[in-house]
Amino acid sequence: MNFFLSTDLCIGVNEALAVHEHLQALGIKKPGIVYDASLTGSLYFQDVLRNINACYSNCVVYCNEFRGEPTYAHLENVAEFFRRESPDGLVAIGGGSTIDLGKGVALLLTNNVPALSLKGFPKDVSDPVPLITVPSLLGSGAEASYNAVFIDEAEGRKLGINSRKNFPKRSVIDPRLSMTAPMESVIASAMDSLVHCVDSFGSVKHTPLSRIFSIEGFQRTFYALQQGQLDRVESRLDLALGSICGVTALMNSGDGPTNGFAYYVGVKHKVPHGLAGAIFLKEVMRYNHNQGYEKYAMLNPMHTGVSAREATAELLEQMDSLYRQLNIPTLTPYGYGKANKAELARNAAMALSGSFAGNPVEFTEESANIVLDALT
Repeated sequence: MNFFLSTDLCIGVNEALAVHEHLQALGIKKPGIVYDASLTGSLYFQDVLRNINACYSNCVVYCNEFRGEPTYAHLENVAEFFRRESPDGLVAIGGGSTIDLGKGVALLLTNNVPALSLKGFPKDVSDPVPLITVPSLLGSGAEASYNAVFIDEAEGRKLGINSRKNFPKRSVIDPRLSMTAPMESVIASAMDSLVHCVDSFGSVKHTPLSRIFSIEGFQRTFYALQQGQLDRVESRLDLALGSICGVTALMNSGDGPTNGFAYYVGVKHKVPHGLAGAIFLKEVMRYNHNQGYEKYAMLNPMHTGVSAREATAELLEQMDSLYRQLNIPTLTPYGYGKANKAELARNAAMALSGSFAGNPVEFTEESANIVLDALT
């Protein structure tokens, strides 16, 4: 069994106000700051930035106004901006896309090569400058993972830069920083966490240790969503812990069809990754349940005293209720119906063979058709 997590985590209310202290602890003399444009109107974020500027008058600041997930071309442009200023460390503040951008920039600052040359799983790269991540949305897990997603526009695919050297040195997780995010973004990000937890739980590459994180992450996130009190700091803390648990489990196991579908539809229709995953999650789980897979019962905290099949069925009923509560859409709003679902199933099966192979029961093009039939 192999298990890894390489980022120092600092979690707490108001912790973001001490980012400058974390920079000092890492010995950074001239930090670069890349932050999400959506934070500009947040008074709390302005306090965070003011504290950093008070300690580092020489810090280099970049506002990421790029909409959607970053492309390699955008990464190249931002890296060139920071190369001119030569910071010796970076802070990435924002959602998963901005944090991924920070990972890419940190690596390119010490590797003077085209961004596209690092796509996939690059080897023989120099260590990046130290990176501190400060998430403003809780669910993607980007703040504590080594994966960084980037889109290759020429191929129309999400590929990313995936090197274990990408691990942030430290992640500062402060629920207050997420309080001004639009509720639909908060929900989509939390659903991304559920996808990580469920896919990693069922993955054929799971381990007993990764499953501990899958279960804890799922239950914390699911409970927070069920309660419908996401405007409370306590609920945001549950989302933060669920995010860390979910991505830790995913890194130490593997994904499945849900995450694969999310990548495919997300790029094709520019659907936020978390929402794209949410669309498929419940029906992939139901498909597995109907094929006799009953271990999802372990995700249901009330599973004792009933059979695994009953506990799994009960969990799926709760999922149905949650989807109605959160207004999670089907595929219909994105132009899919009975007439073209077979084409999507065929294309997905060809593009997502690795993700399909991670499912706990055999998952084929016909399986995809069954899932898509329930969503169109």
